[in-house]
Amino acid sequence: MPFWQSLVPAILQEMSDERVELGHAIFSLMQPHAGHELAWNRWYERDHLIAAGSLAPYTMATQRWLATAPHKAIREPRQNPIANPSESGTFLATMWIQKNHLADQQAWVAEQMKRLAEQGRTYEERDVLFAGTWDYLGGALRDPDGVPPELVLDHRYSGLVLTWLECSPGQSLEELRDALLHDALPDRLENSAVAQALCFTPLPKSDWWPKAAPEVPGVGVRILVACFVESDPLDIWQTDFADLGKALEDRTRGRSLLIAPFVPVVPGVDPDIAQL
Repeated sequence: MPFWQSLVPAILQEMSDERVELGHAIFSLMQPHAGHELAWNRWYERDHLIAAGSLAPYTMATQRWLATAPHKAIREPRQNPIANPSESGTFLATMWIQKNHLADQQAWVAEQMKRLAEQGRTYEERDVLFAGTWDYLGGALRDPDGVPPELVLDHRYSGLVLTWLECSPGQSLEELRDALLHDALPDRLENSAVAQALCFTPLPKSDWWPKAAPEVPGVGVRILVACFVESDPLDIWQTDFADLGKALEDRTRGRSLLIAPFVPVVPGVDPDIAQL
């Protein structure tokens, strides 16, 4: 009997009728130390993101983003609890994870991180602004038959704008979520360059996460809105994002903490350090 036929029973045993569905994410915002930008970028994209991320079971997609000096200059507000100082946080990594399998994905990553550390495959010349896991709360799509949220990272949109919101006193996370998904975001996306806005809420930091990763603020009271746009956010900032914080506050009663634009990192291409 051919070898592959002996594997059929095991393969069938692992199959299920579970559909591909976005359920969780990882967002990591990093700042390499001065003079280490290129080396850190190469290490992260050519080793770490693959070995400790995209190879993990139940990882659906990954993508990296970049905030150049002009992108960081228009972050609002300048004083904020996310990027402090506002010029920090140049590189962003995003990762989509299959619904109901975050624990499976993280268990694999935890073991892999131990092996990578033993092999000396770490890079310490960077600051971690935040790094952690998030639950997907739902999204608002501009187009009735547009790109599914599961394929957003693979679609390679031209820009990403992250907006952090926090519940106002007496407001629940569910109330803030519903105000975003059923009111504020659908109206905002109509006839705009924003193709979709996906909402996530942070989860507590797992014990195994590296010490460099800070504790996670805002658990149970914050929502991160990831707006995927079809152009460089700089080109549409005044028309689509300059008033976004106030507009969302007015429509949701939440408090806007930071609005920050990014553009994609081109894999295998060194970023222009002079632009950072």
